[in-house]
Amino acid sequence: MGKPVGIYVRISDDREGRELGVERQEEDCRKVAVREGDTVVDLYKDNDIGASTRSKKPRPDYKRMLADAKHGRIHKIIAYTSGRLTRRPREHEGQIELAERYGTEFQYVASPSFDLNTSAGRRIARILAANDAGEAEDISERVCREKQQALARGEWIGGARPFGYQGTIRDAYGNVINREDVGIKIIEHEAAMIQDAVQRVISGESLYAICEKWTHSGVPTPRGSKRWYPATLKRILVRPRNIGLMEHRGVVLEGAKAIWPPIITEDEYHAVRAILLDNEHRTTYRGSRSLKWLGTNLYTCGVCQDLMRSAGISSQGAGGENHAAYRCKHGLHLSVRADPIDAIVNTYVCARLAKHGADLIGVPDGDAVDLHTEANALRARITELEDMLGEGELSRTAFLRQRNKIITKLDGVNADLASRSTGSVLSGVADAPNPAEVFMNPELTPIERKRAIVDALCTVTILKGRKGRKPAHLAGDYRDRVVIKKKDAV
Repeated sequence: MGKPVGIYVRISDDREGRELGVERQEEDCRKVAVREGDTVVDLYKDNDIGASTRSKKPRPDYKRMLADAKHGRIHKIIAYTSGRLTRRPREHEGQIELAERYGTEFQYVASPSFDLNTSAGRRIARILAANDAGEAEDISERVCREKQQALARGEWIGGARPFGYQGTIRDAYGNVINREDVGIKIIEHEAAMIQDAVQRVISGESLYAICEKWTHSGVPTPRGSKRWYPATLKRILVRPRNIGLMEHRGVVLEGAKAIWPPIITEDEYHAVRAILLDNEHRTTYRGSRSLKWLGTNLYTCGVCQDLMRSAGISSQGAGGENHAAYRCKHGLHLSVRADPIDAIVNTYVCARLAKHGADLIGVPDGDAVDLHTEANALRARITELEDMLGEGELSRTAFLRQRNKIITKLDGVNADLASRSTGSVLSGVADAPNPAEVFMNPELTPIERKRAIVDALCTVTILKGRKGRKPAHLAGDYRDRVVIKKKDAV
């Protein structure tokens, strides 16, 4: 008489998500159940999950199968091989307990089946368990060594497809047909998106605004999602891969040059990292998703020198309408209508752009070349210190002390290089045929970039109204409430 059976299938690596391996295992296991006259009660499937001592992923269906066996829902477990069930000696002991206490039987398609209720069967199981564990560790060591060699050669070592670069393409039989291009060949339209996003961030646009554009473009994320989120975009824009640097477990490998072509320049890379990895920038106007007014957290209160914020205020009197206003963050010093203040600032910026145009961007000086040379020399010095530590010529304490000093200096050089790239805030606007028109066009210059341009060209301070005068919105003149001070050209 047949027994109630549970079929367990698993494959360790299924990067494409096709589940072809587990489907084949299931088919063969069902043939065994039919041959034995058993009834398949349930299918337990852990796809793309390892079962060795090195694997950290949980196996939910394996645990569910053990629970069902203990409760008598299934009396037999069929798997393709004993190694499909587990490669961990401790879990083999759990299977022996199932057999001894609950009478559970185990049957395999492509490896010997044995009775765990006998001492001979348990001996064979434990020998196979040790062999499976050793084989898994041999594979792990070999893979790690291969990855280290690939890193030394500057090759991509796998993982999720990096946005901007080619992923795997398979034929109808599941074979990879572009192995030499995976992670190496650039996808032109995705690379162009990265280049554009880097320039937008440097120009003052927020990640949220860029994500909205990318979502509307219809280009999916590397994992196939239609929706782009700032955290995903940020990881793409700040990754060392964009300039051909090797990174492993979050650490940039000094001296290892990748074989894939870069997407952006080193100056752009350091500039965008300085913006996106700086906590101060993340809390100011550059990263906000809800900004609608030019001066929010940009204009300064003339009383307390704190930043102004926008707020909705009702006009006084019958029939009064709501209007946007700027208020001191303390809410006590002053409040002023937003529209006329922004109009004054816009007029100032447009006039300066029209008068000076591309001269505001400035001409890059030759110091950048010297800074790059200095940065390379500092990186070389860190490599030299690492060699001295490895050869025992330097204690770890001395190594860390000297390396930290060099890293501090290197951070300063990179910050200087990044500041030279932020002149792109005005690029495309100040050098346009009609810069004022481009500045005022919301399609060409989003609010985030307008604010960055204002911040680059001037400081705006709001003064308190004088006592005894009519409110400015009744007098119709706000010019004596605004102080605009010019900043030097970028």
